[in-house]
Amino acid sequence: MNIDTATAILLGSLIGKEATKAKKAIEPGSHDVDETVVLHVTGTVNKGEDYSQEIVLKADPWTLLLAALSHTNGVTIESIAREALTADPKLIASIKADAKAAMAAINATTETQCSGKTTIKKGAALTVVASKAKAA
Repeated sequence: MNIDTATAILLGSLIGKEATKAKKAIEPGSHDVDETVVLHVTGTVNKGEDYSQEIVLKADPWTLLLAALSHTNGVTIESIAREALTADPKLIASIKADAKAAMAAINATTETQCSGKTTIKKGAALTVVASKAKAA
């Protein structure tokens, strides 16, 4: 397909919205399509610069917990669970500070290169100029 990249992005966004509406309106069954459609697309596509960002959800805290628990025995695991349910709030604050430091070290490894955001300026429009089914 020979189409300008900004036009393809704008068209995809606008057609996507129309397709979502159409999926709700179409009747069940098979629908053969053989149609020529001429469209007029207007609008502005903005593409931001690529950037680097910590994606902290990539750091799995459960893996950290499992790794820590793997160094203990069943009695210690039960003790940890009991302490978590009944611990003194001052002790929890101290533990949380240490845990936050450990998670910060893990989160630092989640730095990810991200593609710049692509946005469509409000007021973009898609107009069907002509639509007719091909003769059989």
